[in-house]
Amino acid sequence: MDDAHPQPPAADGGRRRPDATQRAEALKERIYVTFTSLAVVIAVERSGTHASVGGAATTLVLTVLGTLLAVLVSDLLAHMVREEALPDRAEIRHLLWVSLGSLSVVVLPLVLLGAAALGLLGLDVALRTISVVLVLTLVLVTLLAVRRLRVRLGVKVGALVGIALLGVAVLVVELAVH
Repeated sequence: MDDAHPQPPAADGGRRRPDATQRAEALKERIYVTFTSLAVVIAVERSGTHASVGGAATTLVLTVLGTLLAVLVSDLLAHMVREEALPDRAEIRHLLWVSLGSLSVVVLPLVLLGAAALGLLGLDVALRTISVVLVLTLVLVTLLAVRRLRVRLGVKVGALVGIALLGVAVLVVELAVH
């Protein structure tokens, strides 16, 4: 994988390079968490006068953890149905690596909420900044996904622009709904 994301442990405890399917699973999970986080942050921002830094952080963390647990359980069940067996240790470690690695998506948003808690930023500024950071995260995750593809540069750029537009569309829809 790349240097920014840890590799899943091998069955013998050492490191092994994840295959394309495993990398795709990790990137897919980060997309889920990023979109979920974006929706939560916008909803908290739109709640306006009822929003607090602690409430925003708690809502974000609980929503992300809930999302990751839901995906982990669904992956476990899908594995059992597909393989007609429980996952072995290596497969469980991989599933946990994918889920726990996705928590990296909310590190910067939580840092920004921490800055708001310290009075360095207003909560409204922190939430708007987090929304922008999350859209940029979508673009970064897409960049990681397409950088090794053997397709024309135009296709890669198109994917990046498309994801950025989708992220902005989520912002627009969320703002219009609230």
